[in-house]
Amino acid sequence: MYLDRIVASGVLDADRADLLRWETTRYSSRIYVVVGRRRILAQNLPMCWEDLAIGPGTPVGIEVSSGVRNLLDDEQRAVAGFANRFQELLIPVPPRPPMRTHFWRRTRRRVDA
Repeated sequence: MYLDRIVASGVLDADRADLLRWETTRYSSRIYVVVGRRRILAQNLPMCWEDLAIGPGTPVGIEVSSGVRNLLDDEQRAVAGFANRFQELLIPVPPRPPMRTHFWRRTRRRVDA
């Protein structure tokens, strides 16, 4: 079993989740995505990507296991390849514009005549 932990740099949508599902077909090992307390098979991402709510700053765990000792090389390639592809496919979020730090208030002078 191999584990990797990444921090999402963007947003996951339905199209990107489907592309990640196709990425899992490149490997014989089972790939799981762990977000919060949820652990799902990466092949099921297109069905439950909304529930995971992956956005910028979300910690995402990637767990790869095959259960077969002969497939350790496949597990290593799977965890590295899937983690890289996951980060590549996230939709970047534009940075927020800086907030104004100066607030001027116009005051009227009272003129006594």
